[in-house]
Amino acid sequence: MRLKSLLQAIGPLLIIAAGAAAFALLDSLRARPDTRPPDSKPPPVRTIVLGALQQTFEIEVPGQVVPRREVTLAAEVLGRIVTRPEAVRAGRHVAQGTLLLQLDPGDYERAVQTAQLQVRAVDLEIERLNTETAGVVALVALGTEDLRLAGEELERIELLFEKKTATRSDRDRARRSELAARYQLRTLQNQHDLLPVRRRQLLSKRDRLLTELQQARKNLERTRIRAPFDGLLTLATAEVGDFVQAGDVMLKIEETAVVEIECRLRADDLHWLRDSVTSSDTKKHPGNPYEVPEVTASVTYREANRVHHFSGRLKRFSGKGIDPRTRTIPCRVIVPRPQLDPTTARPTVLMRGMYVTVTLAVSPRTRLIAIPAEAVRPNRQTWSVVDNTLVIHQLDVARVLSDSVLVPAAGTELRPGQRVIVSPLKIAYDGMPVRERAAESTSGQSEHRGESP
Repeated sequence: MRLKSLLQAIGPLLIIAAGAAAFALLDSLRARPDTRPPDSKPPPVRTIVLGALQQTFEIEVPGQVVPRREVTLAAEVLGRIVTRPEAVRAGRHVAQGTLLLQLDPGDYERAVQTAQLQVRAVDLEIERLNTETAGVVALVALGTEDLRLAGEELERIELLFEKKTATRSDRDRARRSELAARYQLRTLQNQHDLLPVRRRQLLSKRDRLLTELQQARKNLERTRIRAPFDGLLTLATAEVGDFVQAGDVMLKIEETAVVEIECRLRADDLHWLRDSVTSSDTKKHPGNPYEVPEVTASVTYREANRVHHFSGRLKRFSGKGIDPRTRTIPCRVIVPRPQLDPTTARPTVLMRGMYVTVTLAVSPRTRLIAIPAEAVRPNRQTWSVVDNTLVIHQLDVARVLSDSVLVPAAGTELRPGQRVIVSPLKIAYDGMPVRERAAESTSGQSEHRGESP
């Protein structure tokens, strides 16, 4: 009982004493704050060296192969198809001048013969007129002589009548003879004057018949439908025995000597093409604001694991200006085909519908600096290092390439040979001290780029 009372009396004191001891122990373990300022070192950065001014770059756009010309061959005359070569089928290649279809030429051959006979009949009439002209000329000469004699006879009768040796009736007979001769001569002269008119009428009739003969021969030729150029048949529906009317579509053929690549350029692409002055193509063809600059184009077609290259020319706009949906400008690239593939020494053919890549080389007049993509910040800034100090440059991006961006040299203080930062920083401000790491030249970049390890 007495021990219990003692424990109850000193128990709280023991608890307080244990807490004080624990607090003293913990307080002795707490580290004292360092009141000295920490050592401040500039953050390390990695840099690369800007290369020389960008002299050229490439514009790559997708394209699709389309035919330059596709001609619809329709019947120009009516008739029944009597001949069609077996090779004339859709998908077959035909040479220029190849007979594709033959209509029944019988009616048109007879029309040619009829026109020829009519022309021959007019020629005979002209020969008859020539003979008649010679006769009329002779008759006019005889009539003139007869009138002269009748006039002399009348003069003699008049003298005799004055001497009272001829009667009045003799004088009247002489006058009638002279009048008859004059009338006959006038009639012959009228016939002679009408001969040129008759000749012109016959010649006009002959010209009309020759025109009809030419039309008949043209219609006969139109019964034979031939290939207008070397091409690929894309439609061939007519068969032997079909009766066709003028205007019925029977064949379609697309040109194979040349194809076009339909591609679309952005407005800035067109600007750089017009700004290009070192290309020989643009020197030959001065700039025209209403036409696309004619420049050499490289066309690439990928087939499985093989790549085919073709040479062409950017030739013209296609369509009516800028497409309002895509805000691009449709253009056409002309590519001769077939071309020899240097990898296989065999011709490769671009066919309608193929998807290709069109590459246009640009040599701009504007001086451009290439900034590596890894040195461009999201807010279109880049950071350079000058005397271990960070300098912020705002970029006026002129062109975005696959691994860099191009900026006009006149709009920035950056110059070739300067070092730009490629490593990230938590914070950056103009004039911030930085510590540039010693750079090393990496493989393939020894001239333009150095990075620290």
